[in-house]
Amino acid sequence: MLKEVAKSVLMRSRKSSYKKIVDEKAAAYDIWEKEQERLGAKSYNDLDVSGSRVELSVKTIAYSKVWEDTGVEPQADNILVFVSPKGKMSKNAINEIKRYFIKNPDMNVVYGDEDVVEKGKYYTPYFKPEWSPDSYLNAFYIGSIFACRANVFEDAQAEYENAIRMLGGTSGVQKNTPEAFGLEASLLSADVLFCMLAIHERAFGKRVDNKFPIGHIDKVLFHRNPDQDVFYGRSFHNSKHMLIRPATVSIVIPSKDNPDILRVCIESITKTVKEKNLKYDITVVDNGSSAFNRVKLGTFLNSVPRENGLTNIQYLYKVEDFNFSHMCNRGAQRTSGEYILFLNDDIEATKDGWLREMLSQAQLNHVGAVGAKLIYPDTDLIQHAGITSVRLGPVHKLQRMHDKRAHYFGFNRGIHNLIGATGACLLVARSKYEEVGGLPEVLQVAFNDVDLCFSIHEAGYYNVCCNHISLYHHESLSRGLDTQDPKKMERLAAEYDVLMRRHPRMYNYDPFYSQYLTDDETIPPIIPKEDFTPAEDINYHKMQVHEGGYPEAREDAVVRVGIEFCGSLEKWMYGIRDGECEDGYFVKGYSFVIGSDNSFFDRRLVMRQVEKNEPDARIVDTKLYSFNVYDWYRPDIKVKLTDQVNVDLTGFKVRIRKGDLPVGYYQMGVVAIDRTSRLRLINWVPNIMYINK
Repeated sequence: MLKEVAKSVLMRSRKSSYKKIVDEKAAAYDIWEKEQERLGAKSYNDLDVSGSRVELSVKTIAYSKVWEDTGVEPQADNILVFVSPKGKMSKNAINEIKRYFIKNPDMNVVYGDEDVVEKGKYYTPYFKPEWSPDSYLNAFYIGSIFACRANVFEDAQAEYENAIRMLGGTSGVQKNTPEAFGLEASLLSADVLFCMLAIHERAFGKRVDNKFPIGHIDKVLFHRNPDQDVFYGRSFHNSKHMLIRPATVSIVIPSKDNPDILRVCIESITKTVKEKNLKYDITVVDNGSSAFNRVKLGTFLNSVPRENGLTNIQYLYKVEDFNFSHMCNRGAQRTSGEYILFLNDDIEATKDGWLREMLSQAQLNHVGAVGAKLIYPDTDLIQHAGITSVRLGPVHKLQRMHDKRAHYFGFNRGIHNLIGATGACLLVARSKYEEVGGLPEVLQVAFNDVDLCFSIHEAGYYNVCCNHISLYHHESLSRGLDTQDPKKMERLAAEYDVLMRRHPRMYNYDPFYSQYLTDDETIPPIIPKEDFTPAEDINYHKMQVHEGGYPEAREDAVVRVGIEFCGSLEKWMYGIRDGECEDGYFVKGYSFVIGSDNSFFDRRLVMRQVEKNEPDARIVDTKLYSFNVYDWYRPDIKVKLTDQVNVDLTGFKVRIRKGDLPVGYYQMGVVAIDRTSRLRLINWVPNIMYINK
């Protein structure tokens, strides 16, 4: 009886301690933002902004009064700051805006980030992209605060007055017609003003010298009320977009030994593309199908009716090694359409109008590559909603996330500017494709589509992903993690190195994805950095050696383990793949015990030496090495594990000192230690890390 009472007390204590840690981790953003404001205020004491050679005066104007007489002389040194009435500016907002205009004398308009304030706590930050014209046309993502020079405001106001007169209207209060849109007057007024400023700055055109025409301060400048929407979407994205002019699209489909899959793809195209002013042809590029499949495919292609816009189908067959870039370029060279659509053979169109919608974007002079949202068949799970470039390379953010809900301020809704889109479905004007030299054939398998998008971005165009339409992508949902395939990891690393050598400025850089959002490619949701403690600030973890295995631990698959990174800290931080590993090694991942209350368990990373870097490599001996872990708050995993108990802290990070482990290959695992009983459970995963010193 006494033992049961003691255990009950221990269990309550563990749960209480666990909840306290979770609450602290969940408040990480609030703590971080308050620290940013404190440090920002201190930096302004050290740097007298007003003492600069350029004296700036600032006047703040509420959104509801944006068209009233400002009483400010229209001079470049007079700054107007427009703010939503529903919230408050951050303590450092005015100084940040002053500093921006002083440091950027050629910039005239700027906006900043924002969050929500409630009862003195900050949450739900909106970390915005650099100027994104198509995202702006999708929704007023500028939100609650922006600023401009007074002379530019006067010019934009005069242009608006002229436009009103030309349309036969009047100025004044009739500029705002919120009732017609079901919108708040002040928000609509701010949107109209910002649009006129953007037009004045020629912000809806191709970038000159690759510079963004409108500025973005990547700091929180405004704390809005919890009942205030940050932006409203524009209803025209729920209807058809009209083509600027009739056009012809050449669809290029690389394919080998997939006649049945390709049939589904082509039939879906002919069923869903029916626009009278849109003509298209299809070119299948085959690098060596079997004789049987070649005949089967040829018979099918000859039977496809040339109607509803389809003018021609050609079949290019040549036995050669797989090179996706070469196959796409070869197909493009044999076609003549004004636009080229590169399409995987496992794409299936299910709704009419998808190609028209993509083409309507590709016809815009400032738009480069155009992608589409891709969904796994018979699910609402996202396969692709645009490419984002994070710490260790380009990724499909939101992959395997449910599309039935909107993610991070509508990222998977409407039309967005992104650094790139997947080559599985990518449309581009032939002139722009040829301007950047097409797909790089040095990249045979991976990152060739990313390279094309990088090149287009560097040429000054804006890449777009149409997330208001979707197609099925029959890529397998059960496909394994690349991090568990050593040979695939080696090939990807080599091709990623080629990509970065070709585009050195793009390393760990994405103007359309904030530095304050999670930069972890293994975390699919788009969320603020869930842990503001960087890897290099985590203390080295003490190692224990267990000569005959971990004591009293039994191997059990109920301990689920996912190793998301294991390698040198330099590689994690900078992408370096060799060197002296001066800062040691870094391992991160997640682990939980199925069917148990995970607040009862402590975890330790365990490693055992194996002969080589292969999943089934022989174990060298019974000696194990274990490390305590840094508990990592993982709300993204908790969302997926709704049937498990206390899995907020499933994540872990471990920093290993250089020289602690002997040279060799090490397999990863986790031991779960129940602190309310004597239970010890251990499980291993295929991930292997090489220790070179």
